[in-house]
Amino acid sequence: MIVVKKDKAPIFPAPPPSRKVTRILMDPVLGSKHIALGFTVYPVGEKGAPHSHTGEETIFILKGKAKVSSAKKEQTLEAGDLVYLPPKETHTMENSGEEELHFLWVYTPPGDEKSIRQRAKR
Repeated sequence: MIVVKKDKAPIFPAPPPSRKVTRILMDPVLGSKHIALGFTVYPVGEKGAPHSHTGEETIFILKGKAKVSSAKKEQTLEAGDLVYLPPKETHTMENSGEEELHFLWVYTPPGDEKSIRQRAKR
């Protein structure tokens, strides 16, 4: 068993001009073999760049309101909602609400979280 306290997990702020902050809660660096799991906060008005992942991504909204867009669909999500993104589906996510957006994400298989670690080093 591996226990990770959210407040003790490594913090990876995105480089400017982005203001989002991610904590990687579990990945192969921390001991898992088959998933990466993280917690991200988007300030009001934050919008992520279009991107995709080599594997699957699942996002669960904890707090706030998000707009998730892909070539196929645009959807507004609120606390308690989940979105599944298949491999290689280009998408964007933005905080479309009046408060911080908090969400969990899972990558399976792990690997794409490495870019979060690398971006934070720049």
